[in-house]
Amino acid sequence: MIIDGFDRKILATLLENGVATQAELGEAANLSGPAAGRRQRQLQEKGLIKGYHAELDFGRFGFGVLVMVLIQLERQSQETLAAFERAVALCPSVMSCHLLSGGEDYLITLRARDLPDFERIHRTELSELPGVVRMQSLFTLREVVSRAAPPALLAPLP
Repeated sequence: MIIDGFDRKILATLLENGVATQAELGEAANLSGPAAGRRQRQLQEKGLIKGYHAELDFGRFGFGVLVMVLIQLERQSQETLAAFERAVALCPSVMSCHLLSGGEDYLITLRARDLPDFERIHRTELSELPGVVRMQSLFTLREVVSRAAPPALLAPLP
């Protein structure tokens, strides 16, 4: 799908400020507010904008520990994958789960209050997931880059 420079500026503004007004979008894209609003609606209707989300400060909520967990399943049958995916979707601590290629099967991202909280999550949520034979937990020391989208996504085509 082709988007023009006006759309790119609108999208870039929304990535920085998801609650930008039509006037702010118009100013960023050198359009009138209503014209920018129409373009925003068209981008939503075309499915280029899936939704809007608040960016939370997890540390302020007491969830300062970011953990990534690599999961290996006993087998990769459709039945095993489906059972795992159904169960992980019900885990209240899981933020995201991705099916991987390579040696591990899934990557789970979650937030915990501290190490004892992660130990509880490991014991009561992760270790109960069906088909798991191995887990490797990776603790984030510091977040270096976190973006809603890579800048290259909105770069003009060469």
